[in-house]
Amino acid sequence: MYILAVHGSPRKNGNSEILLDSFIKGLSQSKEDKNNLTEIKIEKIRLPELNFSPCRECGGCEIKEECVLEDDFKNILTPKIFSSDLLVVSTPIFFYSHTAYVQAFFERFQAFWARKYVWKLPHPLNKKPKGILFSLGATKGAKLFEGLIRSYRYVLDAIYGNYVGGLFFRSIEKKGDILNFPEYLERAQNLGKEIISLPEETWSLNRDPCP
Repeated sequence: MYILAVHGSPRKNGNSEILLDSFIKGLSQSKEDKNNLTEIKIEKIRLPELNFSPCRECGGCEIKEECVLEDDFKNILTPKIFSSDLLVVSTPIFFYSHTAYVQAFFERFQAFWARKYVWKLPHPLNKKPKGILFSLGATKGAKLFEGLIRSYRYVLDAIYGNYVGGLFFRSIEKKGDILNFPEYLERAQNLGKEIISLPEETWSLNRDPCP
């Protein structure tokens, strides 16, 4: 199993990254408990540290079967995305949406969409990856995470994957605020442990389409 954890906030060591790191800690602990050091690989990527652009809507992927932009998304992220069995995205909410880094990341799945729907090609590794979201918002809006979830469902479809749920928390704003809610971090850590040791249907995820 290859688990790719993608952090999309421009703020390093902020709330969404602390939450993601708690999840990774749980994954690592469970991996060590099972003595499974080779079959499970966990990798974390910070999008602001990569050099890539949003989709330019040039249509090149419908001519060449792949994105024509030569950057870190194509050369670094694409092989990792195709290799992933579990793709986890963690992002704060900015103005009722995900960050611009996550938006650019999502947009570049257009080439994968073209590969699937224009070229009618299967997943290159015959995988059906699962997708999980972690997101935090400063407000208490009733539909704060709905747009993010809808976007991610379509993103995952482009790589023959499907969204299975996430963890979502409101009223988290200032850097480090999540440390005042150790129960949230414990939930993320426990989820990491469950993913290694338990079947998917028992994972402690919020599966509501509008949490």
